[in-house]
Amino acid sequence: MSKSESLSELVVALAEGRQTPDSLAKQSLERATQLADLNAFVAIDEEIVIAQAKAATQRRKTGKPLSPIDGVPIAVKDNYLTKDYSTTACSNALPLEPKGMDATIVANLRAAGAVIFGKTNMHEWAFGATNSTSSIGATRNPHNQEHITGGSSGGSAAAVAAGIVGAALGSDTGGSVRIPSSACGVYGFKPTYGRASRHGVLPLSWSLDAPGPIAAGLDDIALLLPYFLGADKRDASTTLAKPFSPETAPEKLRVLHLTGAGLERADEVNRVVCSELSAPDVTVADASLPDMCSYFAAWETILHVEASSYHEALLSRTDSGFSSVTRAHLEAGKQLTAQEALHAQKLRARFSDLLLNGLGDWDALALPTLPVVAPRHGEDRQKFGGRNVTTQDSMTWFCWLGNLAGLPCISLPTGVSKNGLPIGMMLMGRPGKDEILLDIARRFDKRP
Repeated sequence: MSKSESLSELVVALAEGRQTPDSLAKQSLERATQLADLNAFVAIDEEIVIAQAKAATQRRKTGKPLSPIDGVPIAVKDNYLTKDYSTTACSNALPLEPKGMDATIVANLRAAGAVIFGKTNMHEWAFGATNSTSSIGATRNPHNQEHITGGSSGGSAAAVAAGIVGAALGSDTGGSVRIPSSACGVYGFKPTYGRASRHGVLPLSWSLDAPGPIAAGLDDIALLLPYFLGADKRDASTTLAKPFSPETAPEKLRVLHLTGAGLERADEVNRVVCSELSAPDVTVADASLPDMCSYFAAWETILHVEASSYHEALLSRTDSGFSSVTRAHLEAGKQLTAQEALHAQKLRARFSDLLLNGLGDWDALALPTLPVVAPRHGEDRQKFGGRNVTTQDSMTWFCWLGNLAGLPCISLPTGVSKNGLPIGMMLMGRPGKDEILLDIARRFDKRP
């Protein structure tokens, strides 16, 4: 499998008989071995992969594939439950989740014949945006191994960017699908909150979490979203969720490019993204948001309170399995008061209203996905636009907006920096309009 082969291209190759599920599995396994130094995978069981591929090959031989993706290898982030692999969330905190059950989205893909290709490295418990804190060590960026992938779905993004698999699963609480997608130069989609089932995905913050796909092409995202979107009785947040149904965006679009205080970015990143914000029948205008520090603090408060609540029982039994960084986050969450948590929720409602009603009419909001290119391993701080912030905060600098307001978001690769690292652009759509956002993204997608 070459780097250039997207999920869509693999689907065509299978349909035309130029590849078989057996040959794809073999190529993915070989490439995973060749690129083991990326540290993208927690676990790959060759026998499990080959058995799935053989079954898919037999179905195709008899002319009875389960779906277009039958036989395509897809990697799974290590916070999705899988019946054939244990789930660790890249933590040594015990007990870990044993194999035996699939998350809803994994089950959907498996029912379509996808070859579940191992579990990918992630930032421990998804509580971080660098993918540097993990029980198996940091993931390395395929474009330059001296740089991070971003996280928390860093292993999934690295596996796609390196051409090991055509697509992978991620989860997104403050950008954890989009951040590594941008840093690794691939596509990442965060659905509207409540449109994709979280059942079987170990939570970080249940009112912010959204599972989403990472892929090598925009058409790949469209192929995968039907397995993500829709109601699931095991996740009450999806009760009113519609299944995926392609929609066409209005012919003339109004896009707001968010800038100003709290939304700074490096000059190089800004130049690339501004140059990409051009397309036929698209009007682009700049807009700013007030009081960004308060809204960011609200997002952090909600995240910390909910994460600490989820891990409360495990922390009370033992805290030795958590890394010192993750444990510090969880202990900090325990110190927040009910009053602070309620105030954060009030700010959340105010922020959602600001984006949806306070900015006038818009079809999409645009930002760089990250304010800087992927930092080097070990860099603690980033400087850009007159700011000097932690590397962690730089990774979530823009992405948290979509989680706090529950909006659908997509990260598109838009260019490279002078040192050859990817630069991504993020588009955010209106709630529930995931398909419209996907169509809008096509107007800006410059990849052949």
